[in-house]
Amino acid sequence: MTQPMHLAATALLAAAVASPVALAAESGGNYPDRPIRLIVPFPPGGGTDTVSRTIQPALQQRLGQQIIIDNRGSAQGITGTGIAASAAPDGYTLVIAEIGATALAPALAPNVSFDVVRDFAPITKLIEQPYILSVHPSVPAKSLGEFIKLAQSKPGAFNYGSGNVTSYVMQEVFFRTAKATLTHIPYKGSGPSVAALVQNEVQTLLSGPGAAIPQIKAGRIRGLAVTTIKRSRELPDLPTIDESGFKGFEVSGWYGIMAPAKTPAPIIARLNKEIVGVLTTGDTPKMLMNRGYDPAPMTPEAFRKYLETEVARWAKAIKQYGIKTIG
Repeated sequence: MTQPMHLAATALLAAAVASPVALAAESGGNYPDRPIRLIVPFPPGGGTDTVSRTIQPALQQRLGQQIIIDNRGSAQGITGTGIAASAAPDGYTLVIAEIGATALAPALAPNVSFDVVRDFAPITKLIEQPYILSVHPSVPAKSLGEFIKLAQSKPGAFNYGSGNVTSYVMQEVFFRTAKATLTHIPYKGSGPSVAALVQNEVQTLLSGPGAAIPQIKAGRIRGLAVTTIKRSRELPDLPTIDESGFKGFEVSGWYGIMAPAKTPAPIIARLNKEIVGVLTTGDTPKMLMNRGYDPAPMTPEAFRKYLETEVARWAKAIKQYGIKTIG
């Protein structure tokens, strides 16, 4: 056998031997066969952490493997999301997608190391949620209108906190629209920012329901309004910002789940099937709704289109209001 023919035969034999393994990897046939890391790019205690730990037990049962939650709270979600972008695309590292770290950050921080559309394989949206604008009980305002008048009368006297990029941007947009000047103090997540409001380090905060509702119900902070066009199911007496005299102001937040780009399509399909199952059957949907979150599952393709739309939408808004940097 000539040398070229020998090399060709050797290559064919190697391919034949390797093909079952390769096909199994590409098809996700044995997936998952070890624990899966779920990066939550915020500290414990906030909304992303609450949602992750709510779906964790049912997802572990459906996949037959442990889901290890890895909190990476830094740079308002950007650091943890970036870690996931550079992870091996094998289905064993996933990340919670949060509106601020994925859709807003690229327009605010030019040094973001990842491109959400390019560097991730979307799996599904998880939930939608309202944001709640609250104040410390020491603030002598019982309504949003009263608080804005108070803030207008004392420019810079009140601090507002933020636990993520979304909270920061939404408050900047709202307070600029309301012609009120407040001092911004950023925190590493919703949990720490709500704790700061409880301790009166900041006097007002726009935050998700998971961290805010327990403190409102306990009387440690006072809710003034919600950002959605409809009132909150858990706080039905709380008016919307639109109802409070600021017509047209409406925003809802969302979380999703993604894998690194180039994760095999069969693995993405398996994850989508099981996560959608968690969000639509059993006790988990009710648990999420009791905490202020509305399950919002979708296909990977639909979630990709949604991400693309959100990135474009927020880039336009940030430019319109002249918001230059995070924090």
